[in-house]
Amino acid sequence: MTVVDIINSVLGAAAHAPQLAHSASAAAAANLPGIVLVTVPLLAALAAGQVLLARRALADRAGVEFLPGPGFEPGEEDILRFAHQLARAQASASRWHLTPRRATAVRIRLTSSGGPPSFRVEARTRTLALISRHAYVGCQVRDPEQEVTAASGVTITFEGPADLESTGVAA
Repeated sequence: MTVVDIINSVLGAAAHAPQLAHSASAAAAANLPGIVLVTVPLLAALAAGQVLLARRALADRAGVEFLPGPGFEPGEEDILRFAHQLARAQASASRWHLTPRRATAVRIRLTSSGGPPSFRVEARTRTLALISRHAYVGCQVRDPEQEVTAASGVTITFEGPADLESTGVAA
């Protein structure tokens, strides 16, 4: 079989395309009630599944607040790293990307009410665990629902990675 024979067979099949389209449309019209009976429940089940996934994801949302400590001055690399992490956070919220994007969105709020500015991030709990684990150096990470008082408990501040030489760990 040569290339010319292959081209001729493809062109011959293309010549029968209008007849095939007509017979396919006639078969679809004859089976329309069956197609509708299968398609409509399938689409309804897919839509219901999307709604359930979205509700479950929205119920699993929480927030953390980053409060800058004294002398907080992030470098350009720190800002870009954290911005990249926030940009990828939505993709990490859904394992198989079945959850609707509106339910996995990351909300960022910058506020200041007479005190130091705060940076609040709201997302799914799993996403927040990743974000707060790699916070800015010199920022306090706290629950935004926590009441801020002078004796509000323990504050955890990430001071950066430990110096390997001072800990006695060889590189």
